[in-house]
Amino acid sequence: MTVRNFTHSVMFHHFHGDQHPKRQGSISGDDFERMLDWLGDRYNLISSEDYADKMRRGVIQQQDICLSFDDALKCQWDIAVPILAKRNLKAFFFIYSSPFLGEPDLLEILSLFRSTRFNNIDDFYGQFFDLVETEHSEIYQKAREGFDPKTYLSDWSFYSDNDRFFRFLRDQALTKDLYEALNMKMMADDGFSISEAKNGLWMSGDHVRKLNAAGHSIGLHSYSHPTEMGRLNRASQEQEYRINADHLHDLLGGKSVKSMSHPCGNYDDRTLSVLRDMDVDIGFRSNTAVPDVISLLEIPREDHAIVMQEMNA
Repeated sequence: MTVRNFTHSVMFHHFHGDQHPKRQGSISGDDFERMLDWLGDRYNLISSEDYADKMRRGVIQQQDICLSFDDALKCQWDIAVPILAKRNLKAFFFIYSSPFLGEPDLLEILSLFRSTRFNNIDDFYGQFFDLVETEHSEIYQKAREGFDPKTYLSDWSFYSDNDRFFRFLRDQALTKDLYEALNMKMMADDGFSISEAKNGLWMSGDHVRKLNAAGHSIGLHSYSHPTEMGRLNRASQEQEYRINADHLHDLLGGKSVKSMSHPCGNYDDRTLSVLRDMDVDIGFRSNTAVPDVISLLEIPREDHAIVMQEMNA
């Protein structure tokens, strides 16, 4: 059993149950309850505002941890939020804006597609890899030659080699347009309806307002959720966060947002500069590869999948 000896947040994304299908990495409400018990027995699990306050005052303790939820997913509202309310726990909810402003990125839609329309995730990977090799053989072969499963995304121990190669193709080998075009072809061939898939994927603005009113901490997560924020130029990064901040400011009745999490854990020095210029002072990474709090915009987080591994060990 591993218990971390440094402060961090535990990061959550997908939950399954009721109208929310099981997908890769999702957990049930019962799993979540067990995890909160497990964490509470081993750490000082505190609410988000207390965590941020301790960080700002420099009095955080090694065993102080908090909870954070990325992407404003409706499954979080339906399954996790009632459990948090029952336990009087407040968490960070990091919101990206494009689903609320009528331009949802395909990231979540594609995740739902590959998790629900195939026998298993490796079935999807096999078909996707074959399609890339058939239509873009030079890109595919170059990617295979440049990919090392032992080093790529090595900080995420729960990823399989296929998980890693898929993300290598998506983020390093293919352009965003090519990646989306290939997936659009697969969805069209399957008869998968994007318009239907959008329904029930994300929270509404009213849900976010209710989270804020209940005492949860609402934070930035960019406008369109780039998977490689650090590859964008500074102006594009600033646009991602300015639009996100303006959206949440308006949604929350003029409240300034001071916290954030880095989409896919990807950022660079320009990102940090943009955030500091916007007076954002609390930020979270997406792993604990560097356990130290290098800056208040680089606080480590442990993925719930790793916690689940440790609970079941």
